[in-house]
Amino acid sequence: MSDDPNKVVTPAKLKKRFRILLGVSLALNLMVIGAVVGVISKGPGRQGGGPGMRETAFPYVGAFDRADKRAMRQEMRARLSYRSEARAAHQASYRAFLELLRAETFDAAAASSVMSAQFERAQRLQTIGRELSIQRISDMSVEKRAAYADRLEYRLDNPKKRGKRKDR
Repeated sequence: MSDDPNKVVTPAKLKKRFRILLGVSLALNLMVIGAVVGVISKGPGRQGGGPGMRETAFPYVGAFDRADKRAMRQEMRARLSYRSEARAAHQASYRAFLELLRAETFDAAAASSVMSAQFERAQRLQTIGRELSIQRISDMSVEKRAAYADRLEYRLDNPKKRGKRKDR
């Protein structure tokens, strides 16, 4: 008797069904968006695409011994004393980019400017890291440089074997 075709569906039941359908649709949309963002943020897989900055720098940095890494980290912090300010500027530029995305008309020039400023801040960090690395290697003795070369070669030949956490 519950399948009576003459039964009237009240607006409250329609409203409830609509809410459920809307909730399921929203959940599916968020899953798809999350998957797309995850794929984009993870970057290219082994099948193709060029290496990112992290993949390029990681073997060089990882091949330094623990003491050198600690010393370089301290030098980076000393040279980047404005770190919290840079982080705040980075967050502000993300917010500005979001506003550009949500605007009625998209201002491509302004969006490019926001991204360029972010990339310039990142490039400054990379430049300092590269300078510190080259200086540290220049200061090494021939034996230490050969040991560094061996560790670097091992990391390049065995990218999945990074050593124990305590050794990093």
